[in-house]
Amino acid sequence: MHARPLLPLVLLLAVAAGCDSGSKKAQPGATGPAVPWTPAPPQPPERAPVSRLCRADSLAVRGEVKFVSRLQGGIALVSIWNTGKRACRLTGRPRVRLVHKGGPVQMQRAIPTTPSNFPEVAYPASSLLALRPGEPAAVTVSWDNWCDLKVPGKPHVPPSALRITLPAGRGSVDADYNAVPPCLDPKSPSMLGVSRFQPALAPRRGRPWSDAFVRASVPGVPHAKRGGILRFRVVLRNRSTIAASFERCPAYVQQLVPAGKVEVYELNCRAAHPIEPGKSLAFAMQVRVPRGSPLGPNGLFWELDPFGIGAPRLHTRVVVMR
Repeated sequence: MHARPLLPLVLLLAVAAGCDSGSKKAQPGATGPAVPWTPAPPQPPERAPVSRLCRADSLAVRGEVKFVSRLQGGIALVSIWNTGKRACRLTGRPRVRLVHKGGPVQMQRAIPTTPSNFPEVAYPASSLLALRPGEPAAVTVSWDNWCDLKVPGKPHVPPSALRITLPAGRGSVDADYNAVPPCLDPKSPSMLGVSRFQPALAPRRGRPWSDAFVRASVPGVPHAKRGGILRFRVVLRNRSTIAASFERCPAYVQQLVPAGKVEVYELNCRAAHPIEPGKSLAFAMQVRVPRGSPLGPNGLFWELDPFGIGAPRLHTRVVVMR
């Protein structure tokens, strides 16, 4: 499998063109009282740092490193798990090499970390200062131009592993991988791009926040200025035969696209009441509009309970003004 070239990767750009997960005909919750927005702390919560540094003997890469095509090479987000019994710090930029006898010269360059994309939610940055047992961190690795020429009469042997070496001599972790990039220039080195360690994506718990079937909508078309605050409402409508309560208070994730970042907060459950069958409840929301947002139509993505399953999600259109 190592000798197989990388397959083309088609990136699909989600464009919010005014649709959402609820009907806008009746415009429920467009006016009247709404559960107020509160500056609840981001989720997952920040962590207190620990002094213990992570070492390779308590880290592991599970399964293959999955390179996907990028330009004429490949890129991968590599998860590195804490297999030890205590929390530890995993910061800085590792060294990455392909384990191979001979072969082309390898060089490393610094690249940015991989941002999360809606509805993905990453652990907080402070998780790297206290990586808990059984949790992963991540590092972004790109790989371009592998020119290991074949020798007539001898089988072609790809690199045996991808080796990630921790800073300050704390050991290395070897991992299998899925593909080898093509040779572009035999006179140039094989180039490996490596980011600093970054928080991994938080997993979903696999259960919904409520047994009721709830749909979400944003009444109207919210407007806001560049650099200002976009204020909008999310209306939750209970379309099931049981009440939707907030005994387990869910978080919500939102992103203003294309310029905004993924934001995760806790819903204001203290001011909410159960939503009876057939009824609706509006929640006041807000998100900051980046100064670099394009003027005119932008997209707003929103989802309730990004750590569970079956929660309502919506995509709608907003307008950014000068």
